[in-house]
Amino acid sequence: MTVNLTINGQKIQARAGQTILQAARAAGIHIPVLCEHPALPPDGACRICLVEIEKQRALQPACTFPATEGLIIQTQSPRVVESRKFTLELLISDHP
Repeated sequence: MTVNLTINGQKIQARAGQTILQAARAAGIHIPVLCEHPALPPDGACRICLVEIEKQRALQPACTFPATEGLIIQTQSPRVVESRKFTLELLISDHP
């Protein structure tokens, strides 16, 4: 079964059960990650893969959020970019 969603204005199809990150990668859309690894279960710990989903108040981790029918997602909105920048600054401040 497939689901239809939109990422950065691009309409894509994803397999049921895929995460937003998996669906984006399959469509050639890059979402940055730090903690994702194929040998480990996704947990969204690094918060670098956060995306903005229409009608969701909070940013959501693409590595754990399921790709579902009708989602409208932004991976590079000003809010997302600022969040990633802040998260990276916090990570770097712990590792001079």
